[in-house]
Amino acid sequence: MRHETVVPDVSTHPDLPDTLVHFTGRPRGRKERRDFPPTTPEQRLASILHRGALRGAPDFWSDAPVICCSEATKEARRAMLRDGVGRGRYAPWGLVLDRRQLECAGARPALPVSREELNQMKAALPPRTYNRCVVYEPNPARGRSDWLHEREWRICFEDGDSMLPVTPQLVVGVIVGTQGWMPPPHTVTPKEKSTKFVTAVLAVRRAMQENHDHPWQSIPVHSPDVSFAWPAHGLARW
Repeated sequence: MRHETVVPDVSTHPDLPDTLVHFTGRPRGRKERRDFPPTTPEQRLASILHRGALRGAPDFWSDAPVICCSEATKEARRAMLRDGVGRGRYAPWGLVLDRRQLECAGARPALPVSREELNQMKAALPPRTYNRCVVYEPNPARGRSDWLHEREWRICFEDGDSMLPVTPQLVVGVIVGTQGWMPPPHTVTPKEKSTKFVTAVLAVRRAMQENHDHPWQSIPVHSPDVSFAWPAHGLARW
């Protein structure tokens, strides 16, 4: 008699959450990049909510933009925020994202490999696959590199568009460090208006504003150059 293997749904597995987290700040080493604009994790979260999109950036060994998320359970989030793992505590700011929506957008688990394997893969793998690789080296004598605690997922981009629209279907909650926090109003500067990035952001915003029944829009008040972002309104908070 033939028995078919039944693959359990992710939501029934105790160690596989149905959400992933995009932290806007984490502990960084001395040689790591620290100049991500805006300056603070809180400001970065507000910026994401205002522009209605997550923007990719090169990170570590990738040579093209990536968006990084953590497959952290609720218990793991508490440990990362309260006690810290790896290099210390994570800043209490970020987005809680729907796993299925991220998968549809191309997100996949990062691939831990040795430095030797990474060098071998660069010429053999497509760029999007190669940029999902991260160095895993637990031996301090060989230059220890261990990021397994992040349980990292990545959306990898090639040259060109590297933005993921932040939609009501994608975001199921926010992590905020201040009770009752709402993103402050944003003033659009003349320099911002002239950039191609703002043009792309406005296109995302217009698409989101087509549905006037939900609060996920940036509403101009008193001046077309001032907007108030309301994506955090009504969402679950941690």
